[in-house]
Amino acid sequence: MIIDSHLHLPVDFHDISSKGAALINELDRNGVDRGIVIADSELESVIGSVRECAELFKDSSIISVIAGISPFISFFSQLEYCRELLKNGHIIGLKLYTGHEHFYCTDDCVLPVYDLAAEFDVPVLFHSGWDNSGYAAPELLRRLAESRSNNNFVYCHCFYPELDKCFDTLKDCGNVYFDTSSVADNEKHLPDIGKTLEKTISEMPERFIFGSDFGSCSQEVHLRFAESLRLSAKERELFMHGNAERIYKLR
Repeated sequence: MIIDSHLHLPVDFHDISSKGAALINELDRNGVDRGIVIADSELESVIGSVRECAELFKDSSIISVIAGISPFISFFSQLEYCRELLKNGHIIGLKLYTGHEHFYCTDDCVLPVYDLAAEFDVPVLFHSGWDNSGYAAPELLRRLAESRSNNNFVYCHCFYPELDKCFDTLKDCGNVYFDTSSVADNEKHLPDIGKTLEKTISEMPERFIFGSDFGSCSQEVHLRFAESLRLSAKERELFMHGNAERIYKLR
């Protein structure tokens, strides 16, 4: 079984239903059984707002939704909307786009997000790495994870391309999980990233989640890279679906 835990609606379609159909077609084409779509924090977005994604997939048996939320955009009304979605089981987590937006993961303004996630026992995801990487740097996330033991956090992209720094800093934070989306984005980094992942997955097999960042990156390339990793059968099972099922409580 394969679960792609980091998907976005593709941008090359004009209406939301066509975007959803294209995403489902991509899963079918690549033999992916289930997926998690991450909505934007913007109220209007080419990758789908929270409302659009929640409505589009509310009756889906194979797609779950994570809500993006911003401290700068109708924050408290969006927070209450996410509360209703969590009550109704229409979303399975919350994402903060640290780096895309200029706030730090430790800022007081996002504490209500952590409180809401803890109340419903769902994870909070962070964008990490790439440009503007300081907003959710590993040292900050470690501080946050240590101060919020009642929360679970998912560190998307593993602070790419500095995966070694990510894992060295966060290895003792048992409430932080690693989403490997977009790590196969640049072929020249793959040998080193592959070795790092093989070593670290063997050390922490229950903390890694497969994702592709489809919509921005190639799902096919990420699946091929995941298949190339030298993992035990149990490690591969956890990485490709078992950890996602547990962390996101997928039924």
